[in-house]
Amino acid sequence: MLSSRTKVSSYRSPILEPEEYADRFSSTVTNGFIALEIAIGHKLGLFGSLNEFTSPVSPTELAVSCKLKERYVREWLGCMSAAGFVSISSDDKYFIPEACKPHTESSKLASALLQLAANTSSVSECFKEDGPKGYDYSNQFDTLMWLDDDNQACDSKWIKENLFPVGYKEPDAITNVLDFGCGPGSLTIKLAEYLPNAKVYGVDIDRNSIEKAKENKAKENIPNVEFILLENDHMDESWTKKFDWITLVDVLHDLPNPYFSISDIKRVLKDDGTVSAIDPCVHSDHKMNQGNQTSAMLYVFSTFVCVPCSMSREPAVGNGIGWGVENRAEFLKSNDFKILGDEHNGLVQFQKA
Repeated sequence: MLSSRTKVSSYRSPILEPEEYADRFSSTVTNGFIALEIAIGHKLGLFGSLNEFTSPVSPTELAVSCKLKERYVREWLGCMSAAGFVSISSDDKYFIPEACKPHTESSKLASALLQLAANTSSVSECFKEDGPKGYDYSNQFDTLMWLDDDNQACDSKWIKENLFPVGYKEPDAITNVLDFGCGPGSLTIKLAEYLPNAKVYGVDIDRNSIEKAKENKAKENIPNVEFILLENDHMDESWTKKFDWITLVDVLHDLPNPYFSISDIKRVLKDDGTVSAIDPCVHSDHKMNQGNQTSAMLYVFSTFVCVPCSMSREPAVGNGIGWGVENRAEFLKSNDFKILGDEHNGLVQFQKA
């Protein structure tokens, strides 16, 4: 999941000296090339296979284990060993040191580059004065699936520690839950497992996502979850004051019309209900993000995914991740919500004022 519960920090940095600027610019470009090779390694299972071996292996052995061509695997190993991420034994075999293996988990993040790069032409057109304003999730289903893959690991422990409004709601008191902007539904299903006595609804405006969510439900055989395509952005009138708990995970900053959506969310929320929203920890003021490489990375996602989605339909507010936690807090307050606890976390809990 891109978002984090970690509190935003300030990383103000001075203007770089020309030599440092040149070094950082050059190394960032170089590392971008290497990151593509890391992405391929994750996608094809090369890191996973190397991590399973208990002794160094030849390119042929690694290729066979992944059902890949040896020639391409050998080239990949050349890149990874040159970058220092794969070691070579005295008899010219390859391995990842045992203590380093857990750190290859971040190769999954690099694999997002493959999805983002596929939209380079589309986002370039959006930049142009006479180009389209944006594009919606129907053009980037692979990215949605990549994001949803993280949600499959969100077990009950994660939900309790990172999403559930502990201190404001008791699990046994919750009867109806809404996952607004559910995507392909993996997190929604996990919520239904976490709250087996509640009915959990997942809604989304993307038809492909809802179809995939229904497939996932059938595979998991979870009876207390339902997925609904949200047409015309408006939820059913019969849902007024229906939900004890509403979740919005990486959703608010993507909405083309957050004003209408938050009004509809308020309508379907019970008077004593709680909303849990997660957005990336980025400051609204660019100066406050200077020197923060994580913020820089998140802006890439926003440029390729979030801003185009937020610009895809009128009123096309174009928030994206750069909207930031401070603007999000002001938005919620101006729409008559009260924020519970720290308003500058990735996770924010709020109720009707």
